[in-house]
Amino acid sequence: MNRYFAWAWDALRHGGWAPVVIFGSHVIAVKWFDAYTPYPRLDVPMHFLGGVAIAYFFHCASLAASAHGIIGPFHRVTHPLLVFALTCTAAVFWEFAEFLTDRFLHTQAQLGLQDTLGDMLLGISGGLTLVVVTSVIARAKPDARKP
Repeated sequence: MNRYFAWAWDALRHGGWAPVVIFGSHVIAVKWFDAYTPYPRLDVPMHFLGGVAIAYFFHCASLAASAHGIIGPFHRVTHPLLVFALTCTAAVFWEFAEFLTDRFLHTQAQLGLQDTLGDMLLGISGGLTLVVVTSVIARAKPDARKP
């Protein structure tokens, strides 16, 4: 099996479920329950948990990439930095996607600059929380680096 395919499969199998669950919950909340209308603050935990979920995916993808020889071996400094940087990038691109859906599909997902920057801060905070927790676990238990 091609090592890139094996890496992608391992990354999706171990960490792909987390963003799917959060995004699926968001879609159900919006489409089936219109939950954001009576509970507009639902946006806060969703963005935070979205950051946790995407950081978990990047954590698993990075560990799998190391295991398959795609990137170097796990390093206790560079691994959290990579996961954090990818999470920040994902948060920014998520907001870009919201902007584009607002612009071209008239969805009204973004409620202004304060909302957009708050959403990014929440996603990044969720990602940072995951990075800190996994770093503490990795220091306590060296075998915890496995996805």
